[in-house]
Amino acid sequence: MSAPPLIKPSKASTTSLSRHLLDRRLTLAISVFVSAVFALPSAQAASCKLPKSYYKNVSCTSSRGHFLAVKDFGAPVAIINNKGKRVVDLTRYQQVDGNKISEGLLPVLRNSRVGYLNMQGREVVPTMYDMIKEGKSWARPVSEGRIVVKRNGSYGVINTSNQTIVPFSSAINRIDDYKGGIAQIHKNQASSWVDRSGNPTSDPNTVNEQALQTPYDQATTAKLRPFTTLQPHQQDGRWGFVDDNEVTMITYSFDEVRGFSEGLAAVRIEDQWGFVNLGGELVIPFRFDQKGVQADDNYKGAAAFIFKEGKAWVGNLKNGRKLCINKEGDHVSCD
Repeated sequence: MSAPPLIKPSKASTTSLSRHLLDRRLTLAISVFVSAVFALPSAQAASCKLPKSYYKNVSCTSSRGHFLAVKDFGAPVAIINNKGKRVVDLTRYQQVDGNKISEGLLPVLRNSRVGYLNMQGREVVPTMYDMIKEGKSWARPVSEGRIVVKRNGSYGVINTSNQTIVPFSSAINRIDDYKGGIAQIHKNQASSWVDRSGNPTSDPNTVNEQALQTPYDQATTAKLRPFTTLQPHQQDGRWGFVDDNEVTMITYSFDEVRGFSEGLAAVRIEDQWGFVNLGGELVIPFRFDQKGVQADDNYKGAAAFIFKEGKAWVGNLKNGRKLCINKEGDHVSCD
């Protein structure tokens, strides 16, 4: 579990600050438990405003206008709308993942089986699939109308009507989510690709080298190659990221951004910084204060909120020592 938000230094000593941080951890223990699994993967988390309601514990979800209400110990209660009214009853489920509402469907868990619920409360995919244990996750979000699921220990792909698209097979080690109408299937050391109908297709990252020998102009040649990283780009006063061909890959949602370093980029909304990955997911929440660092200083030659050797400088103690985080968002020593 990530450390609580960075506390601004006071006149207390470093020891007092550490004791204060510990007190904060104890005070926030329940709320961290409740909210950690429901954090948003996008900038919406920072701009989301919770509605007034009689529910005690409410958090934002990845679906604008929908909010998750849970009990003190984290059991789901309801999806509520921006007026604080219940729209979906969740009391029959063990867990739900508000972080992964996608294309109008919410992953739910009942009797340790995974299914998907629409925002009208109907189980469009019955709770019949295995939990997918990938990191802290137990289910995949809907991606382009397709869902990667497991049944009897084997991976497969279904559509949102629960029809099998890619047959379940014990030979499959992993299936990536669909992107651009294509999904990658991993079998031991081999990989293959399938389209939205489950039919084999070619590797989308393969470049026809013979075609590259044809005298195309530079722009045409660039389009044949996949991007290697993303670059900051500003539009209408907001910041996002584009690929090598200047195609928008992460929307213009931020007040300020840093370039990608070691696979992560710092992004700011109002006075708070967080970090996104190349997929545009908010992997370290917005909780680092803009005023917590000195703009003219650096850490090992890197400015604030830029990763270097697995660490990013995010704040200062009064004694001059820097505070850093690792790529999981945990506070670590900068030295």
